[in-house]
Amino acid sequence: MKKTTQKKENRAVKKKSGQKRQVKVSQSVSKKIRKTSKNSQPNKRRRKKKNKRKKRFRKFYVLFLEIALTFLVTLSILYVLSLFTFACARVEGYSMSETLDDGDVVMVNKMAKKKRFDLVYLKVPNSKDKSVRRIIGCPGDSLYYKNGQLFINEQEKDESFIADYKRQFEQDGMIYTEDFTLKALAGTPTIPKGKYLVLGDNRPYATDSRYYKLVDEKEIIGKVEMRVLPLHKIQKVK
Repeated sequence: MKKTTQKKENRAVKKKSGQKRQVKVSQSVSKKIRKTSKNSQPNKRRRKKKNKRKKRFRKFYVLFLEIALTFLVTLSILYVLSLFTFACARVEGYSMSETLDDGDVVMVNKMAKKKRFDLVYLKVPNSKDKSVRRIIGCPGDSLYYKNGQLFINEQEKDESFIADYKRQFEQDGMIYTEDFTLKALAGTPTIPKGKYLVLGDNRPYATDSRYYKLVDEKEIIGKVEMRVLPLHKIQKVK
């Protein structure tokens, strides 16, 4: 009887110790699960933040590409249009003072019709230079200057664009535009077809048709429409 009771007691003790071990194991497992769950939460947050950053970066990258492509397409279109319709040119020197100053940037219309007294941007004959000058004589015109006054087809023409400068010179007893005839200049009484006579507004100091004679129509790039730089001087030029 004593043996059986001892066996039963031993079994009970073993069961209790086993239960205690199971409880300890379960507790340790639950602790580990808690720890892993605690550790996994910040990891998930970090992943979410990384994903958000990646999405933002992708959005900015796509937006940057779209803006860059739009800018490039716009520039290419403007460049193609400029080849046929308009261009910007920089004024060099003082041949067009006071209408235009050295360093001014002007917009040139390549499609505009050319007429008398228009400002034009042209290739200087027998030179690689380009300049802005004013058309004074058109094809079919006969012209000359006498006592500083312009005569076209035997009619006196008023040059209002140089009136102030001309008046100052005349007050000092000087002639603003030296006298010359078309025949003496170009060897013909009238301007041939496809040719133009151009002069600078600053007559005493300008290099123009009085030096390089008549300008071929092909050498005229276009009509100067307006001054665009400097910004405080933006205006249509006449």
